Amino acid sequence: MKLLSIYNFLENLVKDLILVDIIIAVIIIVGAVLFGKLVNIISRLILKPIFKKTKSKLDDRILELIIKSDNRIFSVLGLYLGANYFTQRIKSETGLKKLLSVETYNFLISASDVVFNILFIAAVIISIYIISKIFNIVMDYYVEKKNLEDTRGTLQDFIPLLRKVFLIILIVIGVLIVLNKFNVNVSGIIVSLGVGSLAIALAAQETLSNMIAGFVILIDRPFREGDRIKLPSGEFGDVYEIGMRSTKILDFDNNLVIIPNAELVKSRIQNITYPNYISRVFVDVDIAYDADFDLAKNILIEIAKSHPLTLQEFEPQVYVTGFSQNGISLRLVSRTADYRNVYDMQSNFREAIIKKFAEHKIEIPYHQVVVRKRQE
Repeated sequence: MKLLSIYNFLENLVKDLILVDIIIAVIIIVGAVLFGKLVNIISRLILKPIFKKTKSKLDDRILELIIKSDNRIFSVLGLYLGANYFTQRIKSETGLKKLLSVETYNFLISASDVVFNILFIAAVIISIYIISKIFNIVMDYYVEKKNLEDTRGTLQDFIPLLRKVFLIILIVIGVLIVLNKFNVNVSGIIVSLGVGSLAIALAAQETLSNMIAGFVILIDRPFREGDRIKLPSGEFGDVYEIGMRSTKILDFDNNLVIIPNAELVKSRIQNITYPNYISRVFVDVDIAYDADFDLAKNILIEIAKSHPLTLQEFEPQVYVTGFSQNGISLRLVSRTADYRNVYDMQSNFREAIIKKFAEHKIEIPYHQVVVRKRQE
């Protein structure tokens, strides 16, 4: 009744039915936008303080996203309602249809279909945007709740890839919905994509194998960028980049070693930096059988303790590792906070051992060969 009263008022005021329906359509659009502003104000003044009282921050972030997006939502809704009203008035036998020529009528109907299609596509795009943003918010909340920012071996490094995959899935679903709206045979496209995917899979088995292995590495996290690993070949290097097809290792000569992911997944990899950077430092040395064993052991322990990079909470140890033809084999073992200190410390230990053993007259034996000349 109120809408009819407004219509009658505008009809008496304007005296043009087409202009009256255009004005009412505009009023509907503006009304929807203003209603969205009202919802925005209510959400900020009433709902937001209520949500802030909850323990979880997830609802606050989702509400903030909805507040930021309600202008788009109500604008599209207003345009749809306004266009729908005007279209129904055009098609109505008691409305504008009797006042329009056939050409004008057909043009307006075609134009309304174009408008509705554009609004439908806009609604799909807005839906994809909001759903993807909500997914990102949930992922961020999960990371914070589980304290994964500085945690190694978790999904923290996999989440950016997961976001991209989820967005691609949403876009594909959105495209299929739009195509179905325009009466495109979606099932035929899906079958064609399936056949094409099978052909691609057969033609690029090795590449797909490496890509799947890349996903496995990202999920399982046996190592990550920056870690120092030991390869099955015995080489050491720092992980420079984990790609979808291959992993790049920076060796000690500053050269990149590129290894297919499928090989790494099947290999036995030693991660030097996991679960932490603490590494063992050991040096092997031989002493003569007649040398002062206790003195040599004390000297080795003192050398390790006095080094500034040695972790003092780990007591250095000296082990007897064997008896050779030349003497007693000893191994000095200590710990350091960073694996990058190992080689420098080993060099420093050896230099100190040479000086200290010479100072205390402890012999480091060397292999001797006695040659006897046969008497004829």
